[in-house]
Amino acid sequence: MKRIPQNEIYRILSGLAGTVGLYVEDCQSGEIFTINPEHVFPSASVIKVPMLALLMRDAQQGLVDLDAPRTIDPRNRVGGTGILCELGTDYTPSLRDLAKLMIVLSDSIATNEIMDVIGMERFNSFCREMGYQNITLMRKMMDFEAIQQGKNNYMCAGETGRLLSAISRGEFVNPEISQTIFDIMASQQCRNKLPALLPAVASYSGSKSAIPEGQVLVANKTGDLVGIQHDVGIFELPDGRRYLIAMFTGDLENDSAGIAAISQVSLAVYQALRD
Repeated sequence: MKRIPQNEIYRILSGLAGTVGLYVEDCQSGEIFTINPEHVFPSASVIKVPMLALLMRDAQQGLVDLDAPRTIDPRNRVGGTGILCELGTDYTPSLRDLAKLMIVLSDSIATNEIMDVIGMERFNSFCREMGYQNITLMRKMMDFEAIQQGKNNYMCAGETGRLLSAISRGEFVNPEISQTIFDIMASQQCRNKLPALLPAVASYSGSKSAIPEGQVLVANKTGDLVGIQHDVGIFELPDGRRYLIAMFTGDLENDSAGIAAISQVSLAVYQALRD
């Protein structure tokens, strides 16, 4: 029996002026529903999820030390989102903290530092190795010169959904690494899309025993540019069942409409799968 509310999702999206890529998976039953899963979008900050995945794999293999302090390269000090641009240049965060800042606050400086650690070419090779042909890293955050040269970062809903599925099932590297990635994403501070209309946990400290009864734990990562709104995440229901959504939107005539559509699709899926 199919439980993902396909007709309701199509109804919600029928009024959206723009392009949509969608991957929804009920991790309990294995049911999957997609719309344009291989359509490639500029990734915006969602590219930080596979970056985190590679970094954690490198740590597990002993290639990097997550707890060693790191001096930030002045060339990586850019504007955009995050907190590092407001802190002193003598601050030397650990690579672990940079990873958290990259996801939780979408920090641009932290992201650029991690790009230096993992390497763009290594990242792209990692994605091909994993079978992700459409996830590509070509520029750092806030690199407007690269954008003018036609360089951008790209992802699609289908491959993103497959990565989230592996993380959700504890199959990315091993259960411990998968859970670490989930916990970092669950600490996300940007909650205006997928979790917005849900009884979602507002703040997660890593302890599930502290989650209020009946609330949904959402491990997500947003991305946005002009005319582009994305959000991807893993949802854990109060009884421990999980599902995931990767929703990309582009060519939007109205960004607010894109945000609303993501929130409404998320609510429809939650209402269908919660019982």
